[in-house]
Amino acid sequence: MLISDSKFGNSRNVVLHPTVASQLRKYLTLRSKALAGRHVKAFFMNRYGKHLNYNAQRLTFLRLLKSAGIQAVPGQRGPSLHSLRHSFAVRRLTIWHRERRDVQELLPHLAVYLGHVGPENTYWYLSGTPELLRAASARFEGQHTEGGSNR
Repeated sequence: MLISDSKFGNSRNVVLHPTVASQLRKYLTLRSKALAGRHVKAFFMNRYGKHLNYNAQRLTFLRLLKSAGIQAVPGQRGPSLHSLRHSFAVRRLTIWHRERRDVQELLPHLAVYLGHVGPENTYWYLSGTPELLRAASARFEGQHTEGGSNR
């Protein structure tokens, strides 16, 4: 799917799972019927045909969390929309480490996927989670022990 004119005026291709693409096609069909020929720039819109504003999305997310019974761990921040982006980025890095992929080479691709101008804007998502640190440590150890590759 091509994401056009997004954050910072950039466009990018985003790979979607076939089930997500199918649901988005269904949404577009329903959206076209609801708009009855009117042009709306935003892909996702509210019931008035306007773009979804961040606060409305955040409040809806909080209502969904509450209805699902999901609460913050005492002493920690609760889940947020950005938590999903962070989890995705960390999981992707962890998978790349486990697959012994060149993470430095792939990081710019992750940055583009997340809509960042460059990899330097992606680093703050990549906090050291125990799982990511274990994967990176195991890879480092394998590369620097007897019999390990030096790449």
